[in-house]
Amino acid sequence: MNNDIDQMVNWFRVKSAQQMQVFDADELSRSKMTQLLYYVQGICVVVYGINAFSDELVAGEHGVLIPAVEARYAGQTGIVGHLSAEDRADYDYLASIPQFRAILDCVWQTFGNLSAIELMERVQCDQPWAETMPGEVIDMHVMEDYFKDKVIARIKTD
Repeated sequence: MNNDIDQMVNWFRVKSAQQMQVFDADELSRSKMTQLLYYVQGICVVVYGINAFSDELVAGEHGVLIPAVEARYAGQTGIVGHLSAEDRADYDYLASIPQFRAILDCVWQTFGNLSAIELMERVQCDQPWAETMPGEVIDMHVMEDYFKDKVIARIKTD
């Protein structure tokens, strides 16, 4: 899959905008975005045996960080903002790939209703984050084993 991380961020931004219009929901935050991408990566590795994106996941003080996302949205809390035609095209492109759309939809439906703080608390209970020193890259082998044994089973029962 290895889709560009910006395309995935735009997929979630469009999803958030849709939810904001229908339910008067909160705007997607940078922190929530990175936690959602952590789940996308872990599920993709288990289900398809490949990374969803090539960016590294870094253990932050309170959750997962993705340096490219942190840099792009530095100083911003809410990241939906104005959606361009290109942003919407990224959403449409990823939605047109059934296997990838299934993972994105699964993550959004399972975790999208949680706040950034609730997501970070979940991630902090996850072995990959808990066993990684702050500032270090999360080991994908640890993620794969953990997601296979714990997260996929939790999603199936939620």
